[in-house]
Amino acid sequence: MRKKLLQNLLIKHFFLLACISFSCLNSDAQSSKIDSLKKSLSLTENDEEKFKIATELTKLNTKTKPALALEYAEESARLANMIKSDSFLQRANLNLATVYLQLENYPKSVQFYYKVIHNSQKKPDPNILFAAYVNLGTIYLMQNDFKNAISKYTKALTYLGDKTERNLERKAGLLNNLGGTYKEIKDYRRAEIYLNEALKISKQIGDQGNVANILNNQGQVYQHLGKNELALKHYLEAMAIREKTRDTMGIASSNYRLGQYYYSLGDYTAAEPYLKKVTILKKDLGSYGLLSQSSSYLYNIYKQQGKYKEALAAIELQKETNDSLFNEARTRKIAQLEMQFEFDRKQSELQTKQREKDLYSWIIAISLGLSLIIITLLFFLQKNKARRSQLNQAHLQLEKKNLEKDIELKDKELTAQVLHLVQKNELIDVISEKLLEIKQNMGPESQTAVQKVVIDLQSNLQPELLKEFKLRFQNIHKDFFDILNERFPDLSPSELRLCAFLKLNLTTKEISAITNISPKSIEIARTRLRKKLNLTGTDTNLVIFLSQLDQTPVGQ
Repeated sequence: MRKKLLQNLLIKHFFLLACISFSCLNSDAQSSKIDSLKKSLSLTENDEEKFKIATELTKLNTKTKPALALEYAEESARLANMIKSDSFLQRANLNLATVYLQLENYPKSVQFYYKVIHNSQKKPDPNILFAAYVNLGTIYLMQNDFKNAISKYTKALTYLGDKTERNLERKAGLLNNLGGTYKEIKDYRRAEIYLNEALKISKQIGDQGNVANILNNQGQVYQHLGKNELALKHYLEAMAIREKTRDTMGIASSNYRLGQYYYSLGDYTAAEPYLKKVTILKKDLGSYGLLSQSSSYLYNIYKQQGKYKEALAAIELQKETNDSLFNEARTRKIAQLEMQFEFDRKQSELQTKQREKDLYSWIIAISLGLSLIIITLLFFLQKNKARRSQLNQAHLQLEKKNLEKDIELKDKELTAQVLHLVQKNELIDVISEKLLEIKQNMGPESQTAVQKVVIDLQSNLQPELLKEFKLRFQNIHKDFFDILNERFPDLSPSELRLCAFLKLNLTTKEISAITNISPKSIEIARTRLRKKLNLTGTDTNLVIFLSQLDQTPVGQ
């Protein structure tokens, strides 16, 4: 297990991991940017903006805090589903796959990479597919599944489009991966072909970092082929480039390769200084693999040379390195177990909910069956009940129609009586006017008698008419005035009477005759009434409104 872990660490160092735009900021700048993005995420309410911020936070935390990156990746996936954007969901799934790869949770990483590939069938994105296939290849490589690794690396090559500098850089890195993979299965001829092509492209675009990586891989191939001088030449060229570019990790790698080269030839004296340089650079190393292997070689050298003190120091360094290495591995394993536990817990909750749903479905099915039986048994009773209900409804409708006809008839009778009274009143007015005309031609005593008759007619007729009208109207429309007073409490008695006249559809002239008020005053009163009834500025007819008033429930 320890040997495989060391091998995987070395593979991680020497092989390309294709990630999408992960940040290369220094720690202070990155920390400041993360804090700023966290604040923005808590303040923004736009889901698309939240998705973009969560995605950026995923990228910034993937290498340094992968567990935190996973939380942001899951949040971005949730937001992508809410937004219902296929392109957003693709990016979220790719980030989830990459974070799981960083956490060394390879099954989950593979699951999401294949999900990305499957979802790309509708609208393929070369950049996303390239990253998915390259990283799948690297996962298979770390599992020693070289056949699948080669298959995925080869597939990734097909998604490199135009010969831009970026694509050429990717191609060179991928060819280096393929060459390294063929080296692992000892197919040195193919390894040499891919590495030569990768070297040519890297030199063409001036990618010195990748040139050094390829030279190191070529050195290993030539060393395996027994071409030691050629291998040494490539190792030294790689070292020169890395020293020139001040690539600390690369320098450590070259020292390790040169030390291992001389060690394999049995030249321990030449191997020792190179391997010691690796241990001196231990604080700057990003991988414990080189340090562990180098200290192991040094232990064997010092043991052969009888330098037991140095051998003890070397074995202690190896133990310390391995402890750190496996503590780190345990930490990752614990994190994986915690995530797996959380995943299993969520799955268990989903299964529990599904079982509850299934149980409810059974209960509903049984209930429906019982209900069907009950419905069948009660069908005829319900049918009879419905028939009785229909008969009752028809009877009620008939009663309602009869009542409406009765009210309509009484309205007509009342209107006729009022009109009769109006005519009677008009007749008395005419008689009064004629008496007044005759009065002018009579003697003083006769004039006094005539005047008394006229006054009696004018004073007694009006109150009697209005009193009789109000009494008859209330007998027919019992709730009319109550509804008016409840909905419009500021109406005056004269306005209430006007409402009653209008409900009977009396004309202005007829109302004028009954009330002995001029038609112009009646029109003004109607205008004021519309305002109090909140009908001003509407197309509602005043007469229709009043005629329907006591047909609407109070409060409506």
